[in-house]
Amino acid sequence: MNKKLFSVTGNKIASLLLGKDSLLFSSQEFNSEQGFVESWNKKLSLATKIEVKYTAIKSVGKEDNDDAIKVKYRTAVGIPGVCEFSCSSAGDCEQFFSFLEQEHAFDKHYAAMTPFKAVLNYIIGLVATVGVTVLSYFEALKVANGTAEIGSSGKARTYYALLEFLGDKGVLVVGGAFACYLLYKIWTRATNPPHQLLLLPQAA
Repeated sequence: MNKKLFSVTGNKIASLLLGKDSLLFSSQEFNSEQGFVESWNKKLSLATKIEVKYTAIKSVGKEDNDDAIKVKYRTAVGIPGVCEFSCSSAGDCEQFFSFLEQEHAFDKHYAAMTPFKAVLNYIIGLVATVGVTVLSYFEALKVANGTAEIGSSGKARTYYALLEFLGDKGVLVVGGAFACYLLYKIWTRATNPPHQLLLLPQAA
């Protein structure tokens, strides 16, 4: 496999270079490996850079009918980390997985996810949605009563402006609609768990 540089999409991620010892992610876009390396080696740069050592990778997974690839790894201080991205084409995705298999001896596994694993993230999202909805509901009541303590930051002002626009009932409608969507996803994924392609490092 000759291709090492990929155009990807993710949170502050636009490029991926398959380095000798690590996966190198950058928020900048590049047309050549040389340009990527030159930018990566610059000490002063506004670009976001993420390095994931191959030896620190715990798993690399991709569900069927989902473009997202999730790389789970250990950070330098031992804290679990996750880097999620999508390749610009299916061919790039296949090359990326083949690289890990052939060059770094990752074992491929392909099987249906367990119902619990298939819905875990959605359950977490549902709990967070209910919590945020309840909190926002009471804050919306404070806004209506003129007792809300609005922070000075731009995010705080935007948040309270949105609460004022929605009102307490609007907050419940929006939160309830999103919670219903998550419940639907939990039900469909639990009754028919998707298959997952998973690459795992070989046991030492």
